[in-house]
Amino acid sequence: MKISIYILILFVSAVVAIGWSWKRLLDFNTYKKPFLEGVLLQFLFLLFASVWWLLTEDMTDGVMGVFYYFLAFVTIMVIHGYILHYLFSKRKMKERE
Repeated sequence: MKISIYILILFVSAVVAIGWSWKRLLDFNTYKKPFLEGVLLQFLFLLFASVWWLLTEDMTDGVMGVFYYFLAFVTIMVIHGYILHYLFSKRKMKERE
C-alpha cells in the first residue's frame, strides 16, 4: 500500500511541476524561470511527502524514504529540464519560420 502511495505522489508531483512549467513557458522568452518555478513547486510537494513518510514510518525506514524522495526529486528535475528545453527549442524554431 505504501509503495502505491509513493508512486502516486511521485507521478502527481512530476505532472504538476511539468504542467505548471509548460503553461508558464508560454509567458516567457526563456525556459529558466518556468523551470525554477516548477522545481520549487515539486520540491515543496515532495517535502510534504517526506515529512509524511517520516511521521508514518520508524526512524530507519523514514530516513530511507526521505532519501528515495530525494533521488526521485533529482530524477524528475532532470527529466523536467529536458522536456522544457525541448519544448522551448521547438517553440523558437516555430517563431523563426
